[in-house]
Amino acid sequence: MHRACQLLFKKKFPLGHCWLGGLVGGVGVAVKPLGPDRLCLKTAPGRLPFETTVNLAPPAGPVGQDRAMRAIAFGAKIAQPGYNIFVTGPQGSGKRASIRRALNRMAAAMPVPPDWAYVHNFKSPHMPRALKFAAGEGTAFRRALGEFVDALKAAMPKLFESEEYRKARGAIEEEYRTTADGALEKLRQLAESQGLALVDRGENELDFTPQRDGLELSEDEYRNLPKPDRDALAERTHGLRAELQKTMRTIGEMRARAVERMRSLDRDRGEKEVRRLIAPIVERFEPNREAHAHLETVFHDVVAHLDALQAAARDDTDGDKRSEVPFHRYEVNLVVDNAGAKGAPVVTLDLPSLSHLVGKVEHVPLLVTFITDFMFIRPGAMHQANGGFLLIDALGLLQQDVSWETLKRALRESQIRIENLAEILDRSQAVSIKPEPIPLDLKIVLFGEAWLFQRLRELDPDFAEFFKVQADFSTSVNRDDANCSQLLALLADVARSDGLKQLDRTGAARIIDEAARMAGDAEKISVRTGRLADLLREADHFAGEAGRSLVGGEDVARAIAAKEDRAGRIKALEHELIARRIVFIDTDGAKAGQVNGISVLSVAGFAFGMPARITARVRPGNGRVIDIERLAEFSGPSHAKGVQILSGYLNGHYAVSRSLSLSASLAFEQSYGPVDGDSASTAELIAILSAIADVPLKQGIAITGSINQHGAIQPIGGANEKIEGFFDVCAARGFSKGNGVIIPKANLVNLMLRDEVVAAARDGRFAVFAVETVDEAIEVLAGMKAGDRRKNGTFPRGTFNRRVSDRLTWFARPRILRPVRLDGWWPF
Repeated sequence: MHRACQLLFKKKFPLGHCWLGGLVGGVGVAVKPLGPDRLCLKTAPGRLPFETTVNLAPPAGPVGQDRAMRAIAFGAKIAQPGYNIFVTGPQGSGKRASIRRALNRMAAAMPVPPDWAYVHNFKSPHMPRALKFAAGEGTAFRRALGEFVDALKAAMPKLFESEEYRKARGAIEEEYRTTADGALEKLRQLAESQGLALVDRGENELDFTPQRDGLELSEDEYRNLPKPDRDALAERTHGLRAELQKTMRTIGEMRARAVERMRSLDRDRGEKEVRRLIAPIVERFEPNREAHAHLETVFHDVVAHLDALQAAARDDTDGDKRSEVPFHRYEVNLVVDNAGAKGAPVVTLDLPSLSHLVGKVEHVPLLVTFITDFMFIRPGAMHQANGGFLLIDALGLLQQDVSWETLKRALRESQIRIENLAEILDRSQAVSIKPEPIPLDLKIVLFGEAWLFQRLRELDPDFAEFFKVQADFSTSVNRDDANCSQLLALLADVARSDGLKQLDRTGAARIIDEAARMAGDAEKISVRTGRLADLLREADHFAGEAGRSLVGGEDVARAIAAKEDRAGRIKALEHELIARRIVFIDTDGAKAGQVNGISVLSVAGFAFGMPARITARVRPGNGRVIDIERLAEFSGPSHAKGVQILSGYLNGHYAVSRSLSLSASLAFEQSYGPVDGDSASTAELIAILSAIADVPLKQGIAITGSINQHGAIQPIGGANEKIEGFFDVCAARGFSKGNGVIIPKANLVNLMLRDEVVAAARDGRFAVFAVETVDEAIEVLAGMKAGDRRKNGTFPRGTFNRRVSDRLTWFARPRILRPVRLDGWWPF
């Protein structure tokens, strides 16, 4: 923090200290309007310890989220399974950017995770093997084998072209030919000595035929021979044929031996060349046993397929790709490359589909089918983040098919298994591969709102097992010196990064006031930094239009007003309906059984208050309060509860010694939609009491607050919007004497009203009353004492409660012909 800030700011804004106006004091016995200084806790620009925010250093972390950041640090550092992190908090709180920065700092001190590569499995080609390397070694291995493949392609065509090889192979072939020719020549001479010739019948078929003087006998000449001569020739031919078969077997054996010798020669030559090419790689990666074993397998496979590889090399040269043994089977598919990384990875997955999460196997078309191999394996975010942190939006993850179950399975098995959606759903008909799983060692960080965290804990029994750490970001933090300074420093950093103008003192003070207003609490500030950053951008626009180099309070105010104007169409329409007397709201005069309550409407994130007429009718009955909204099925559970509580107050306060002989009906007039919440229960109760006592209530004053059964008025939400909502209606009609709003005293800390409301209160045109009990509210609305119950159980004469009590007594009496005068007034 800036030194001047440390000297000026306190650890917490005590009311009435530091930059702020005070809220010291309280409502006296007679309820009086609040002073204007209590309607908005302003930041004094002159007390800020800087002229502009230009020199404020970037914050070290998110504003006021120490508890959440401690949870992040714990979850990130604990080395036990299941301690993954679920971050809860509202949208726009800056939690993602803050957590990523924090994790980046922690990851920088962590070891760099290994590289991972997939290679061909020569024993089971459909199950590629995964190899692990130290960071950077995977790249070296891929490059080395790539160079080996290139050298192998170049060497294959020239492998058997050396003079030495040709001589050795020629010697084997010559030896075979000499031996085979010698055996056949010996057989030919034997046949000639017996009057037969060895002839070739074609298709490598040899046979014997009669001859005379070196010439074959024709068919006629052979038939003209004497029968004894023909029989002798046939007998000699039969014997020579047996000898021919024996000779051919011997030649076949010689040929097989020659082929084997040539193969051995080729193998020796090939082994020598392949070993020469692969030896440096084997030596380079010998410490890596898995890589070394793979290189040995590559060596043996190349030697075993020399002929096919020679053909493949020739086909590749000719542009023909039909080889059955492709060279790329010896290459490396590096799926995780941490070369040059500093520390562990921090990866954000924006679209957590199955393939983006765990990777995929791509297929390429070939004729009428699709093919694939290990070179088409693509990594997922879990591969990239392995050894570090993976950040995912929880709702987006749950919206993807099978991604959530796949993530849980990976965490349970501690390995990344590349899966196909069609296979998981048992719909795949394509031939695919199953890559070897890779060990998983990372921390998952899920982001979601609190309701999603609770639902997952309730509905998924595995959730608590895998996500044991919750980092809960709050929507608001204390409005103290440290948090305000941190917020301004963050906005100064946003201005620098987005090229915006910096804030001057008035702009900084106005931003803090608006942050408190967003929080709905004068002692808190909102940490929805996204909204505040947008406000800064919009204020920068107006400052630019005005030709200013800094963003001032006037620019921030214009930005706020412009935003409300853009979102205010529905609000303007509601006000128009009131102004045209289409919606009935009185802002002056007095009526019994009628009071102005205030509700809060929210449209597209813009909330505003609107008055609502609440009316009550009473008559003798059995003690029931009829909620017309509930009968019309407009009432929500909270509103129904509020009606039941006011019924309890009526019975406890006015029917101590007898049953409550009352039937009352309540209605929100001109309400045609859902009604919920108990903030109108005080207004409803006072409307009923006014109807019973027949005492008119001031219509220029609206009231909000919930009630308990003992008559205490409890705080409500949206206090600022409700006060301003009734103020806007009164201002549009023209203020009448006594316009104002009654709020619970407990809501004093929430007041951050607009400047025009404060100005109207200062001028006496509008008043805000803070009350603690129903009786105090009655005195403001009815203009008469409420009256406390005396020891004898009665209320003082001339008080509001005495009139209510007497009327209820009259309700409980049997009907008689003559009227009975009670407390100075006639019930008939």
